[in-house]
Amino acid sequence: MQRRDFLALTGLTAGGLIVPMRDTAGTLHSLQSIATDGEKRFMLGGRVKACYHSIGRPDGAVIVCEGYATGASIHEATGEAVAVSFNAGNLMPVATALHTKYPELVLLLAADDDHQSEGNPGMSAAKSAALAVGGFVVAPHFPAGRPNKATDFNDLAALAGLGAVRACFLEIVGFVC
Repeated sequence: MQRRDFLALTGLTAGGLIVPMRDTAGTLHSLQSIATDGEKRFMLGGRVKACYHSIGRPDGAVIVCEGYATGASIHEATGEAVAVSFNAGNLMPVATALHTKYPELVLLLAADDDHQSEGNPGMSAAKSAALAVGGFVVAPHFPAGRPNKATDFNDLAALAGLGAVRACFLEIVGFVC
């Protein structure tokens, strides 16, 4: 299949990153494209619910977050395994699927702090998912002068460095990264 045919078939964009979305059995169900301008698209007709992209291998814990860049920053800062759920609405399905398949793993829900959005959907979704699976919520702690659009751990890494990201996870009692 030619690249242009693949892009036309999937509805994805050229020139960016293609991120696979799998279930806990490892079956590929969809793709997300992230264009060079940051625009994100899911493959037409692909499944998103309970699918994620994994970064690293779990060693007792998995950190579940929303976006790919956020997951990459968290993994780089902590060395821990990350499951990228792609959006707040998919945090619960991914956390539940992981907990069902790997009940021995500690699940940490890395919340987006959507402080400018009514009801703070990123924080609300992370709290609900953590409660459902007996996990923990970790939120980014931004320095003074936080820009309004800074909401996630990737933004925190850009503003304050990977050490600031790591420090947020070290606040969980007994968690060592």
